[in-house]
Amino acid sequence: MPTNGQRPYHHGDLRRSLIQAGSKIIEERGLAALSLREVARAAGVSHTAPYRHFQDKADLLAAIAQVAFEQLTDDAGKAARNHDGNPKKQFVAASVQYILFGVRHPRMAHLLFGGVINMRTAPRDLKRASWAAFQLVETIINEGKKTGLFRNRDTMELAVTTWSGIHGLAQLISGGYLTRLAATERQVESLGKMVCQLILTGILNPGEKTSP
Repeated sequence: MPTNGQRPYHHGDLRRSLIQAGSKIIEERGLAALSLREVARAAGVSHTAPYRHFQDKADLLAAIAQVAFEQLTDDAGKAARNHDGNPKKQFVAASVQYILFGVRHPRMAHLLFGGVINMRTAPRDLKRASWAAFQLVETIINEGKKTGLFRNRDTMELAVTTWSGIHGLAQLISGGYLTRLAATERQVESLGKMVCQLILTGILNPGEKTSP
């Protein structure tokens, strides 16, 4: 039986519980506060329990990042699906969700995009999750190209261009550089839509309007 305040857990839930505890520590206290021992304490398990699933802190960070990428992709995907059949609206809706994620979760966004993890040597599952987030943008752009709405240029080029603008805005807001324009989440969303509309003009075929 668990002692010293440790909570009982099912073995299959341990990994999930540790990831959740680690995510909360990062969100509330930052990356510097994270350690396997601290995660074990927060999850209410023995300090050796994390080693059943994670070799070290880097291994745990990769798992946390994978879950965060999956959540980001899911949120953006849901926003896009609200506008099925309309690539222009899908592009703006998904892009705004990316921006909101970065603003709502700046410390987690730093883990995902701040160079904390070297994606070249990252675990396969993490690479797959991060690529899925990018592929959502590619999918929307491809749909727009098929219907003649978007420029007939290389999809990767268009996706990288839009991705750069989206993340640039999220970083500017999170860094406190746009406090007059984005003091509230409603303002962030409004500013995000405006910027995404401008980005959209750059990938639309000449003569196409940004509005539906």
